[in-house]
Amino acid sequence: MTDFTAFSTRSMYAAEINAGYSARLNGAGPSTNPHMVWMDTQDELEPRKVKPLGDKALAWQHGWRAADRDEKGRGGAR
Repeated sequence: MTDFTAFSTRSMYAAEINAGYSARLNGAGPSTNPHMVWMDTQDELEPRKVKPLGDKALAWQHGWRAADRDEKGRGGAR
């Protein structure tokens, strides 16, 4: 798993991390991650599922979660 707390990794994926952070602050849910790749299944109960996440998708989620932690630390949205 990629360490998104490392400076070099944060620098490499800054755009994705910032986009995820901004998405969370704008009220978007984690399923709006533009780097997730959906695949169709034959299962009627689960017609689509997400393929394993790549580093860009994980970086976006890291940013989203960081914003979520920051919001909860401040007592929620203002």
